[in-house]
Amino acid sequence: MIAAGIFVLSGLAVSNVGAVAIGSFLLAAVVAGFTAASYAEFSSIYQESGGGYMYVANTFDSNLTYIMGWTMILGYPASAAFYLASFSEWFYRFIFPVLSIPRALPFWIPGLVILGLLIVLNMKGTEESNQFQIIVTGLKVALLILFLYGGLQTFETSVIMTSVAENIDRVTQIGLTSALVFITFFGFSAITTNAEEIKDPGTTIPRAIYLSMGIVTVIYALVVLVIVLAVNDAAFLDFLTDNVQIGGLAPAEFVAENGEVSMGYAAQYYLGPLGFYVIIVGALVSMLSAANATIMAGSRVKLAMARRNHLPRGFEDVHPDFNTPYKAVLLTGGVILTYIVVFAVIFGEAAGSEPLFGLHLGIEGLAQFANFLLLTGLSIVNIALIQSRRKYPDLDRGFRVPLVPVIPAIAVLANLGLLVNVGLTALLIGLGVEVLGVVVWFVWKSRTPPVEELEEQTPTAVAEYRSSGEDYQVVVPIANPRNARQLMRTAMTLAEDNDGEILVMSVVTVPDQTPLSRGREQTDEKREVLDQAMDLAEERDVPVSGTIRIGHNAADAILNTITQHDSDAVIVGWKGRRSKRRDVVLGTNVDRVVQEADCDVFVEKIGMDADGVVDSILVPVAGGPHAELAIETAGAIARHTGATIHAIYVIDPDPSAETRQRDDSMLADRTATLEDATVETTLLESADVVGALVEESADHDLTIIGATREGVIQKFVFGTIPETVAERAPTTVIMTKRELDVKTRLQESLDKLRERVRGSPNAIEQNGIGDNARD
Repeated sequence: MIAAGIFVLSGLAVSNVGAVAIGSFLLAAVVAGFTAASYAEFSSIYQESGGGYMYVANTFDSNLTYIMGWTMILGYPASAAFYLASFSEWFYRFIFPVLSIPRALPFWIPGLVILGLLIVLNMKGTEESNQFQIIVTGLKVALLILFLYGGLQTFETSVIMTSVAENIDRVTQIGLTSALVFITFFGFSAITTNAEEIKDPGTTIPRAIYLSMGIVTVIYALVVLVIVLAVNDAAFLDFLTDNVQIGGLAPAEFVAENGEVSMGYAAQYYLGPLGFYVIIVGALVSMLSAANATIMAGSRVKLAMARRNHLPRGFEDVHPDFNTPYKAVLLTGGVILTYIVVFAVIFGEAAGSEPLFGLHLGIEGLAQFANFLLLTGLSIVNIALIQSRRKYPDLDRGFRVPLVPVIPAIAVLANLGLLVNVGLTALLIGLGVEVLGVVVWFVWKSRTPPVEELEEQTPTAVAEYRSSGEDYQVVVPIANPRNARQLMRTAMTLAEDNDGEILVMSVVTVPDQTPLSRGREQTDEKREVLDQAMDLAEERDVPVSGTIRIGHNAADAILNTITQHDSDAVIVGWKGRRSKRRDVVLGTNVDRVVQEADCDVFVEKIGMDADGVVDSILVPVAGGPHAELAIETAGAIARHTGATIHAIYVIDPDPSAETRQRDDSMLADRTATLEDATVETTLLESADVVGALVEESADHDLTIIGATREGVIQKFVFGTIPETVAERAPTTVIMTKRELDVKTRLQESLDKLRERVRGSPNAIEQNGIGDNARD
């Protein structure tokens, strides 16, 4: 927090509103303090790297949280670019003359050199980066105390009161200045992005947030006082005339137009040449430390996004020697470089350069742009806290924000109040990059990665092609050999019903720090299981192939195999117990396959008496494409085994004759495609949908149930009803999820919204397995 904000923005703030700049800083601190409370509470719950992005992702669990991540991975580098651009400006103004560096050398060169050094430092290791922070933080605080000691010697109450009186009614300018200096307090959020690397984060982070904010606010207020005293001191203005090239401007005009360097000249005036250079060095070091902390924070957000597949998985890679997310660090450095070039070089007027097309952005524009992104992100975190309290009321929270939802709501309004005071140009650029983020997301998600990229991520160790079917292909990952026979039975039935083939696969996983090539040493033990599964298909004369992939993560290998082979379906086994982790439902690998596979997904829980005999199939009927896939699957299995399909729909007890007739008709319509199978339909009266289905499943050999729409908006994969039924049912359960194209997904969402607005009975059917689904 003690960085370019205090050395650059203090002077700019004073040039805008005089001594009332203290009020602007305090207002920004209060706004930041409200949001800091939300960060403190979340940090006591989710003790993993990622900061605000991770909090929002854990609360909403939707791909929409990508926008939050996009905002942060652009906001943090924008802050770092502001610090480094300020570093270049001060170095050019104050150090070039001392070192006799030719003015012809571009002013931004020092900032880029420092950027390169900080990238190397962050790639080398967190411990080295932290040691650097501790040293420079102690140094810069000591130097600021020296500056304050010199400046406060000339304190005059009348000067401060006159400045306040002249500016107190400039409400708009005060608001604009608060928005400008808000970036100085955003450092509190950087603490939370490194939670995995902090000791006892649930206690340490909240303390660190409020101690740092309190100390920094006091220092900022005192610095503003000193600058106000200087710019209203006639002797200081004479000093500028005699010692600074002010380009024909009156001293007061020079101060107004060059507020970003006012503190440096004030230090020279109060402390003399030696004190002046001590403060200059302190300012430069402070800017470096802030940039360093922000680079670390930005890279950790990218790491968290890669873990949730909101960035390419490669950014999750850690360096084999330094154990740092080096790719994320390099990307952060690239974004910072882009900002410096665009804002401070191409469209900047710093150091006498003329901006392109007359558009002036410069350091102040960069600060406002960073503030737009950061304020947007902070607002979303506050909204997430309100939703977290509503969604997870019993969650253990080591730190609790009082008066929720009032406090986070005030924080949102305050952030928005500052947001409207961001300059129009910065606002438009900020909105533009947010739109760009949405475009990037859709383009990236819709692309098919080249085979070379997939092979590099999860190389193929074994590829065995015994026979080839037609267009339809079912992928069967075999992790547990005991489940192989049952999974293969389902896969063979689907392949036969669609005149297709089976691709059996197994995955050799190696630790993140281990080269993938080492996985080839472990393929022999997987080969035996693969051959056994393939033999089962050959016995039924079903076309089959096999492959063994190597990867750091099993889900990556499965998803890459599906993409590379353009598969139509995947069948994965499930142990039958839901995870106790907040961010996991069926298991990390199964969850990712269900959510990200570009094909139909079947998750099969093997029952206690799974002997391969299927005489009776239970199908809970509901609306939507996932339920249709469940019915189609039941028909395929019934045609092969001769089983009877029991289609069931749960209704409230004692229904009216009209309701019963309507639901009977619905059951008949949705099972009409099963003409070549024996079908029995039943309306089951019960006030407990899940309980009724679990009890009914015990009388059947197999239950097939489709995903419900609630899984799209709540923290579930298939939806609460299918997952609970599958977990509790004593027999085998297959959960189905159909792959939908973008148009179908959009139409489904619109239909769902329309039905809810109208309040039609069909809205309940579409979201559950009966009339009681709302409960």
